[in-house]
Amino acid sequence: MSVGVIIAAVVIYFMPTWTIVDPICTFIFSIIIIFTSVPVLKSCIGILMEGSPDEFDVEKLENDIIDLPGVDELHDLHVWSITAGKLSLSCHIISQTPLKTLHEVTDLCRDKYKLYHTTI
Repeated sequence: MSVGVIIAAVVIYFMPTWTIVDPICTFIFSIIIIFTSVPVLKSCIGILMEGSPDEFDVEKLENDIIDLPGVDELHDLHVWSITAGKLSLSCHIISQTPLKTLHEVTDLCRDKYKLYHTTI
């Protein structure tokens, strides 16, 4: 908006009769701001609603966890955004060797999927 104000001020300074430039610049820069703020607003709403990020493949993660040795059952798997770029995971796992399985699932989440905030 500041750029629009400066452009309008310079035009009006050199051509005082062109006062219409001020509302035109305001209108143009308002449209630019609307189009640039929509993606940010969409991202904020997704985070506030604890939505699963589009770029994250939850089904692949689920299959990788189930394929680990020692995992008998996996249910209630949830992945959501805490903040932009930071994800959280919670799930329930049934295993005959719970501590070993917990360690393996945690390592998988951290190393392959960059999930550092997990509740298993």
